[in-house]
Amino acid sequence: MAKFRLATLLKIRERDRDLAAKGVQEVHMALEKLNETQREIDQANLEMNNARKNSSSGAIDLRQILDAQRYQIVLSAQSAQIADHRSKLHQELERRQFTLVQAQKAVKSLEKLRDQRAQAADVQALAKQQERLDEWSSIRHAMGSIREAREP
Repeated sequence: MAKFRLATLLKIRERDRDLAAKGVQEVHMALEKLNETQREIDQANLEMNNARKNSSSGAIDLRQILDAQRYQIVLSAQSAQIADHRSKLHQELERRQFTLVQAQKAVKSLEKLRDQRAQAADVQALAKQQERLDEWSSIRHAMGSIREAREP
């Protein structure tokens, strides 16, 4: 019955570990999405800078320049928001990694306990087998001694 409880507890700990690993992976994916969005914002900002530079030579469309500047302000706000989200996600990543490490430790300790119990069971089985062999050997020796005693 102890084996059953240990196996069940190990399965629960493994499930917890797998869920923690999935959580860490989710944060990594969210960070990658934020990085991709930041790259898109940086690219759009660069395009707006180029558009403003190009419009400043030749005929100047003031409305187009103002629209570009407004759009860059929006991009700057989005960039700041992404930086804030990234910071929060890094904190969450650290928390989830800590949880994952704890879950891995719990699984390893149960696996070690399981291995120790299996090794103890093997030692006990070998001891019983040796005891039976010794008993059988003693009986064989006694039977041989009785035969020798009967044979004059």
